[in-house]
Amino acid sequence: MKKVAAALLCAVITSGCAHSVSGTAGASPLQELTPEQQRHVHVEDALRAADPCGLLDESVVRAAGTVQQYGSAVQLSVCSALMARPEGATTYVELSLLPSMLSDAALTRPDTVDGVTVYRGAGADLARGTCERVFRLNVGTGEEQVGRDALATVRAGTVAGQDACPLADAVLESAIDRMRSGLPARDGTSAHQVALAVHDPCEVLDVLGTTAGGRVVDPESPPTPFDCVLFPNPNRVPGSEVTVSFTMSPVKENRPSVPAEPETVGDRCRWTSPTGEPIDITRPGAGVDEFTRRLGHAGAVVTVHGPNCAAVARVADAANTAFG
Repeated sequence: MKKVAAALLCAVITSGCAHSVSGTAGASPLQELTPEQQRHVHVEDALRAADPCGLLDESVVRAAGTVQQYGSAVQLSVCSALMARPEGATTYVELSLLPSMLSDAALTRPDTVDGVTVYRGAGADLARGTCERVFRLNVGTGEEQVGRDALATVRAGTVAGQDACPLADAVLESAIDRMRSGLPARDGTSAHQVALAVHDPCEVLDVLGTTAGGRVVDPESPPTPFDCVLFPNPNRVPGSEVTVSFTMSPVKENRPSVPAEPETVGDRCRWTSPTGEPIDITRPGAGVDEFTRRLGHAGAVVTVHGPNCAAVARVADAANTAFG
């Protein structure tokens, strides 16, 4: 379980983690992948296409206080809400379609809610005023349903000494009801998320065409819907893989321009560029501090990194064409 947690964390902070490419490379057409690779890609496509805010019912979290922030400003796979209670304290909820960290205790106390497997975990942490629930996502049926790769989490937090589990359970039950007929689809025009979220980072292969060696798909690894590991050259030399990643970053002041060349970071090269218009999930008139307000004002970032600067530059140019 600790290996799974570490790998999931790397899926979120891609630019700081080296990829272990133990899977085989598949050319860009999905038909040329093995059945196991196709199922893995199916899960990644389903997670990327799903809108986490479509599972986080605002009317449910509104019962915890006045909604001050609501949307996907921290991670593309997470929808968060911040509520102000009448006495001045705040309560938050995060619904993640791609958990970044799961402890051994998180996948305990299994339960079933409307046919969906739920893990109640350790229960309320009164010292911190938090509660976490884990549930399985509906990403398909039969062979398309990949068990451990389709987990989601609900995290709720309030003031220390209070039980946040009733709120977490209310959000959980609402999310299960909302995915009864399938996961809600992302909308590129939504005010709750950046437009880049509807894109697949592997779209760079459509631009590169036959000059690239295709994507790398490892069915044994956790899903990474906002990463694309690819061979930049048709000869597919092991160790030459380049990764394209989508992340979110708070908007500090003016967004930097697209860099002309990749930068060297240690023994790797990296190109990072803000893409598209940022979103601001703080409600007008909300009384939040400056730190919280900045976290809620964020934009999408495309990062390309790999061991060879020339290859990174070529993939970065394709990324700029595909997503710029």
